[in-house]
Amino acid sequence: MEAKQINILHLYYDLMNLYGDWANAAVLERELDYRGFNVRLDKKSVGDDIDFSGYDFIYIGSGTERSFVACMRDLSRFKDAFIECIETGVYVLATGNSHELFGQSVTDCDGNEHEMLGLLDFETVQSATRVTGDCVFSAKPPFYRDKLIGFINRAGGSQTGEIERPFSVEPGAGAGFKACDEGIMYKNLLGTYMTGPLLVRNPPMMMYFADKLTGERAKHESKRTDMFFEYQGSGYYTALDELK
Repeated sequence: MEAKQINILHLYYDLMNLYGDWANAAVLERELDYRGFNVRLDKKSVGDDIDFSGYDFIYIGSGTERSFVACMRDLSRFKDAFIECIETGVYVLATGNSHELFGQSVTDCDGNEHEMLGLLDFETVQSATRVTGDCVFSAKPPFYRDKLIGFINRAGGSQTGEIERPFSVEPGAGAGFKACDEGIMYKNLLGTYMTGPLLVRNPPMMMYFADKLTGERAKHESKRTDMFFEYQGSGYYTALDELK
């Protein structure tokens, strides 16, 4: 029987890639390939033609404020098509400031207001201060039963609006923020201020998306034979112990 085809889109792979964000798409591709599926990973950026209807999973990473504005302007060309893609249930992961794209507007620290995609009812207002630090976060059901680890480095400020916040965040030692709920969740869209290689650092989160995309449960960790997954799990538990 021919293996199922799974198509991944890494959107703005070059501009929205501050802390090794590219590894999120790469490690998911590796996991799906390990399970025996045919995987195509496409990379698209500013000026490219994009047909969102052909993808099962879309990833957008974090970028500087300047890169974010450039991506927002480019993505406005595909606003209706991208929103329709989300409405049909395609899995989308947006880390760092990229999840702000799905709100109504972003007001930068100079007071300039930028229109966003308008999918969800929230607005982001930035300040010149920075919010930084490692953290431990837990996801509300039905996502993960395990604690997860992350890193935040974003412009200060606030988000207002009535939306469901999927993550409860506890800052690590020395982090420049307090415990809070954060992120966005709508259908199969998941967004968070956590940035960097989240799916590499958090095997439970990677397995969640891999299970959903393949429609099957992965083998238990103790039955895995690939060395990469062994080291990935070891790094996850070590970092979790240090941040608790």
